Amino acid sequence: MQDLGLLLLRIVAGVTLFAHGYPKLFGGPGKQPHPLLAKTMGPNYPGAVERSGPGFVVALQKMGVPNPEAAATASGLAEFGGGLALAAGLFTRPAALAVAFNMGVATYKAHWKNGFYGQGGYEFPLLLGTVALSLCLTGPGRLSVDRILSK
Repeated sequence: MQDLGLLLLRIVAGVTLFAHGYPKLFGGPGKQPHPLLAKTMGPNYPGAVERSGPGFVVALQKMGVPNPEAAATASGLAEFGGGLALAAGLFTRPAALAVAFNMGVATYKAHWKNGFYGQGGYEFPLLLGTVALSLCLTGPGRLSVDRILSK
């Protein structure tokens, strides 16, 4: 049962991270997600994709993040790639560490000022970062690609 619990945790956290990383890497004005992705993610997703990309870089600039273009790419890769890796249980520990670091920065730089709860609060990035850190500490469990490759 423990391995099933880790699988469920990895899949839900991984898909959530993937959904947040995709717009950062592939979004921007006039850009739209693949129709299947838009349908799966819901009616708010295409707008999020269109607002992100270069818009995320501008947001990082306003927060005073050094080298915002590189930081935006790193954040998108941590969420998109890290999300896919966590869902599959592939390179789980390094992917989880990258996600935990990214969520720690997001919690501090973007959300801390808004408090724990509510729109823009830090509860969501804190939760994702804690899940990632927990997966880094526990590993992916037996129902993972990491387990298959270790045999």
